[in-house]
Amino acid sequence: MWVFMAVTALVVLASLLKWLLLLLTLPLLVELFVLTAGSMLPARRPDTYPDEEPQHPPVTRLMAIVPSHNEELSIARCIESLIEASGSAQNIVVIAHNCTDATAEIAARTGARVEIVNDPSRAGKGHALKHGFDFAFSQCGAEAVMIIDADTTVSPNLFEVALKRLAQSPVIQCRYQVRNHAASWRTSLRSLAFTGINLIRPLGRDRLGLSSGIFGNGFAMRKEVLEQVAYNAHSIVEDMEFHLALVEHGYKVKFVTEACVLGDMPVSAETSASQHSRWQGGRIRLLSDWGPRLLRRILYGRLALAEPLIDLLGLPLAFEIFALAILLLFPSMHLYVFAAFCVIVVHVGVAVLASPSPKHSLGALLRAPIYLVTRLGKLTSTIRASDKGTAWVRTTRDKAVDTKEILAGKSVPRPQEHP
Repeated sequence: MWVFMAVTALVVLASLLKWLLLLLTLPLLVELFVLTAGSMLPARRPDTYPDEEPQHPPVTRLMAIVPSHNEELSIARCIESLIEASGSAQNIVVIAHNCTDATAEIAARTGARVEIVNDPSRAGKGHALKHGFDFAFSQCGAEAVMIIDADTTVSPNLFEVALKRLAQSPVIQCRYQVRNHAASWRTSLRSLAFTGINLIRPLGRDRLGLSSGIFGNGFAMRKEVLEQVAYNAHSIVEDMEFHLALVEHGYKVKFVTEACVLGDMPVSAETSASQHSRWQGGRIRLLSDWGPRLLRRILYGRLALAEPLIDLLGLPLAFEIFALAILLLFPSMHLYVFAAFCVIVVHVGVAVLASPSPKHSLGALLRAPIYLVTRLGKLTSTIRASDKGTAWVRTTRDKAVDTKEILAGKSVPRPQEHP
């Protein structure tokens, strides 16, 4: 009798596990299938899609906001790149936020505007951005702003393209890729992941007429956007949080592929794993805060919010593959698992072809099993990072320049003024 009851309980638990894993893995598969297919659609032509024609008055003053916390190793290179793209250091405002190094001094030497903000009770990029928005619009007469991370360099055509596209859409996201993709197999693998998340998926959304999303770096918006949608995003994933607020208010972010921003990924395994855990933990927290809210809006007819909710529900790819592997234990799920892996392989293949270096991407994929095992080992840290009280932590930068040389005036980029 007891044996029968135990066997019955195990069968019931196994059945529950099967359906739970099915529900957990399905959102990401739907997302990957739809958006990868969407990315292969032909680009929109202005003569076919009138919304690609100018819909707003031209922007005459676009300012780059560079939120910075102890960025003395990279800030000069970032500003030099922005000066080349914008034509003037006066189009750049650096928010030296709770800095304890030479960030503000180095930034000032380049000719950029520098705002020093010291308030330890307001840690995190979100607070720096809010101050930057207020300063750019109230003190500098900006009509639009673009957010650029301090470890970033930008394409020379960034401002030219952004000004043009801001006349078509009030919020845009430029292509965001990894600059140091060849530094190690880890950065190559992260670059490949970036290509999938920050190029293939937003491209698919854009070509399907959805909001492409914002990535915290390389996105720009007109002044009237912040007049309608107050910036109150202060979580670990402030970019995703603000994007949800934008979509909730009816805004659709347009994806810009003609210009790009390039940022560095951590080279060390420890720093890379820590950064990834914070990102994924922040997504879980965001799902907890926004999931029920989005679902209510969808049930009331706001179908445009369905894709952001599905995106939030998607598992990280490492956990997705692990869950699918467990489903192989159930013969009735073999067809589903086969189809799932086909979707993942196609998505990864498209990302490899679109990556900065397909050769490095393929080489990094050979070590992907090591990465997958590492990510599974970080499950507890990911869950801890989803706690509402989790503090913002700055990602450690790899050394880029000699700070002493900059302060001595040997490596400071010279601002170039153009008519």
